Amino acid sequence: MTIDFSIFVEYGPRLLMGFWLTIKIVIAAIILGMPWGLVLALGRRSRFLIPRLAATSFVEIFRNTPFIIQVFLFYYVLPFYGIRFPAEYVGTLALAAFGSAYFSEIIRGGIDAVSKGQLESARAIGMSDWQAMKNIVLPQTLSIILPPLTNQTLSLIKESAILSTITVHELTMSGMRVQGEIFRPFEVFIMVALLYWGLNETIAILMRKLEKWSKKGRISNQDSAETLRKEGAER
Repeated sequence: MTIDFSIFVEYGPRLLMGFWLTIKIVIAAIILGMPWGLVLALGRRSRFLIPRLAATSFVEIFRNTPFIIQVFLFYYVLPFYGIRFPAEYVGTLALAAFGSAYFSEIIRGGIDAVSKGQLESARAIGMSDWQAMKNIVLPQTLSIILPPLTNQTLSLIKESAILSTITVHELTMSGMRVQGEIFRPFEVFIMVALLYWGLNETIAILMRKLEKWSKKGRISNQDSAETLRKEGAER
C-alpha cells in the first residue's frame, strides 16, 4: 500500500481547522471544569448534609455513566426545556461537566493527602477554614494532584472526539468528512492521529515542567506550615 503524500498538503488545512476547534473546546472545558471540580471537592468535604449530598450525586452520576450518553442527553434533552445552544457550546458544557467530576476527586484526594495537623495549626492562630484552605492546604496539593490532572486533561482531549457524534466539526469529524470525500482513510487518519499525539505530548511536557516547579513551591509551603504549627503550639 502506497501513501499519497499530496493528501497531506491538499487536505491538511481542513484538518487543522478542526484541530483548532478541538483545542478551543478542550481549553474552555478545562476553564469551566476545573473551578467546578474544586467546588465539588469542597462540597464533598462539607460538614453540611445538603451540599455534601448534591456534590456526591453529581460526581457519581457523571463518573458512572458513559460520556457519549451524557453528550446525547445534553444535546437532545436540553431543547425540550427551551434551552438551545450550538453544538459546539453543548459539547463544551458536556465535556466540562464530565471532566469536573474527575477533577473533583483528584482535588479531594490531594486535599486529604495534606496532613490534617497543618489545617488545625492554621485554625489555632486564628485563620478561618477558607483562609487555611487557600493559604496552607491548596498550595501544597498542587504538586500532588498535577500528575493525575495531567492524565485527566489528556483523557479529555481524547474524549472530545465523541463530540463528532453531535455534529461538532472538531478534528475527528473533520477527518471523517475528508475521508468521505476521497476514500483514503489511511492517510487521513494518520494525520488525525499525529495531531492528537502532538497536542497530548506538548501538554504532557508542559505539565512535567510545571510539576517540577510546584515541588519547589510545596517545600516552601511546608516550611511555612511548620512555622504555623510551632506558633500554634506556643499559644
